[in-house]
Amino acid sequence: MRRRLLLVTLAVTSLLVAAFAVPLGLLVRDVARDRAITDAERDLAALAPVLAVTTERELLEAAISRTAAGAAGRLSLWLPDGSLVGDRTAADEEAVTLARDRRVAFSRETASGVDVYTPVLLGADAVAVLRVRVPQSLLRDGVVMSWAILAVLAAALLLLAVVATDRLARSVTRPAADLASTSRALAGGDVHARAEIGGPPEIAAVGTALNALADRLDELLAAERERVADLSHRLRTPLTALRLTAESQAIPALVADVDRLEREISELIRQARRPLHEGVAVGCDLAAVVEERAAFWGALADDDGRAWTCAVQPPGPHVVALAASDAAAALDVLLGNVFAHTPEGTSYAVALARRDAHVVLTVDDAGPGIPHPDAVLHRGASAAGSTGLGLDIAAASARLAGGELRVERAPLGGARLVLDLPVVEDGR
Repeated sequence: MRRRLLLVTLAVTSLLVAAFAVPLGLLVRDVARDRAITDAERDLAALAPVLAVTTERELLEAAISRTAAGAAGRLSLWLPDGSLVGDRTAADEEAVTLARDRRVAFSRETASGVDVYTPVLLGADAVAVLRVRVPQSLLRDGVVMSWAILAVLAAALLLLAVVATDRLARSVTRPAADLASTSRALAGGDVHARAEIGGPPEIAAVGTALNALADRLDELLAAERERVADLSHRLRTPLTALRLTAESQAIPALVADVDRLEREISELIRQARRPLHEGVAVGCDLAAVVEERAAFWGALADDDGRAWTCAVQPPGPHVVALAASDAAAALDVLLGNVFAHTPEGTSYAVALARRDAHVVLTVDDAGPGIPHPDAVLHRGASAAGSTGLGLDIAAASARLAGGELRVERAPLGGARLVLDLPVVEDGR
């Protein structure tokens, strides 16, 4: 917008300057021309009284030399007898004859400038003719300098208009740019970004509304996080009862699972209560997480009669921008999907491979596959009657780390879940 304002101002100012400067430049040229011709006519008029008194050649030459045109060698006098006094530059005989016969003064354009002719009556039939040559240098005397001054003034006016418009445009575009920057910051997750109120009233009103919207979002997010934390707290009571039951029944595996679930709930509460602006220390060795969680689910697979494999190539560490708990939760979602949606005994394979600056985690199964791969990545789109949060949680973790989750067809015949994450550190 700033550039457009400058272009419009430049165009309008140029038209205005041209509308005044061009006629003024032409007027200056005409004034210089009229001044030069008027000076020539004045020199001619100064000789008329002398001719009325005498026609002696010596006196006439002296009188001619006392005029500006005569001193410059530009004044000629033709006496009635045809003799020439003064400037002997070749003349237009037709013009001399016309001035003598018609007894009228006139000027005539020539290649070198303008010649001014004036007849002087010396008697009833005696007519002398005076001529002054006005060269182009006199006709344009001062014109170039005047035009140069006009050009400088025009350029100064254009520059002044551009500078003034630029300052005015800044007062509009700077607040608008700040609004855009604040909007991008809010969209990027900076919940404390606020716009500076300023500029025209309309933009200031938009800034005020944007800040009010950001404050309202803060309130809603805080309330949502508080509800999540409260829900997590409520889960502790049934978990405690489940733990007591497991301990009373002496089931160590169940007790271990309950312990792990309690740790996950504690972590969920901590993250929910963490201030929104607080940075999260992330970064884990995905290879270590994959090996640990694959071993955990492998024990369940052995009990379920499922053949499984786990491969990490090359060996870790492969550090990604995820907390270990988030990475483990994402992998649990992918493996849990295999156990939940494939028949007992269905085999699966877990693989982690390094590809340039990315690591690609794949979970393949030999089940029936996923009918609508794109739909399962959206919250609430599960066709099995669930909340649809499973793969969406894994996809959110992938986005948090700067990667993505894809659903493809596995070589085993079933579904392939691909977690593609950028590496943030070699770890070597």
